Amino acid sequence: MLGPLNLKINREVLVMIGPAGSGKTTLLNLIAGMTRPDGGSVILDGSDITELPLESRRIGYVFQSPNLFPHLNVYDNIIFGVANRDRQNKSDYVKKLLDEMGLSHLSNRGVQGLSGGEMQKVSIARMLVVEPRIILLDEPLVHLDPSIRRKLRLELRRILKRQDIPAIYVTHYEDDVYALADSVAVLHNGRIENAGRLEEILSSNSSPFISEIMEESNYIEGIVVESKNGIAVIRVGLHLLKTLGEYSLKSRVGILIRPEEILLSKDAIKTSARNVIKVKVAGIREIANMADVQLRADSLYLRCRITSEARAELSLMENDQIYAIFKATSPQVVREES
Repeated sequence: MLGPLNLKINREVLVMIGPAGSGKTTLLNLIAGMTRPDGGSVILDGSDITELPLESRRIGYVFQSPNLFPHLNVYDNIIFGVANRDRQNKSDYVKKLLDEMGLSHLSNRGVQGLSGGEMQKVSIARMLVVEPRIILLDEPLVHLDPSIRRKLRLELRRILKRQDIPAIYVTHYEDDVYALADSVAVLHNGRIENAGRLEEILSSNSSPFISEIMEESNYIEGIVVESKNGIAVIRVGLHLLKTLGEYSLKSRVGILIRPEEILLSKDAIKTSARNVIKVKVAGIREIANMADVQLRADSLYLRCRITSEARAELSLMENDQIYAIFKATSPQVVREES
């Protein structure tokens, strides 16, 4: 059962999250015209498209699996949806897409030998070449290996922002929200439980589902102030964090740090870890045999998860001044904005 619901999206990337069976894919299918609503309207660019057939809506849809044509090469798969009379005019645009997505060298290659990430890139390019008025993505990265998924998310965010049209990305993964979202909508039991800008959703406790999945990582945004020899330095408030990788100077990046990768010490010990930050214990919450420790250093907030035994050994109490320590491999850059 889906609805009743009311959702408006502007020229932005809206990430829709919710538990399995909450109606996320059904909502995309309603917008695309693959499913007919029992009531209400679907409005696109001010026009009612509720009764418009699927093929007339100019809606881009990317599915979990690429569904490419095995007998066609990369170029022909991309241009397949373009009418024959328009193909010559689209040739330069296809070449531009191939170049932007790092597929130029695969243009004449058969799709059966491509990696999962490459196949999904071809699927995205095929969707873009028809110049859709809105983009729908139903967990297109879910079947990819984690390392490929991280890399492709960065590229996908840039691609979607460059299009400057509404895009709805469905997921139930926390990392996708941080990496892709301008706005977030929480769908639960067929209804929109919460919706707003990413920063509003992250600071909101009004949705149990948000609390459940969005407390898993530390999400931090900062500015790249140095990047060389495979190490990037990111300024976050008064602090400098180091992470592996090279990124554009002055770009704004979003990074994730898993709570369990942060070590705590009462002393500023010598360590090979690149990040050592003096912090204050802002709160401690016991969960089973674990302690969830809230840390603060000026405008920087971190969550750390340690065993109750480790907390006892440290004699850790609220308001203690301690050190948070983590390696340069711990921060994972999930988005980069010029």
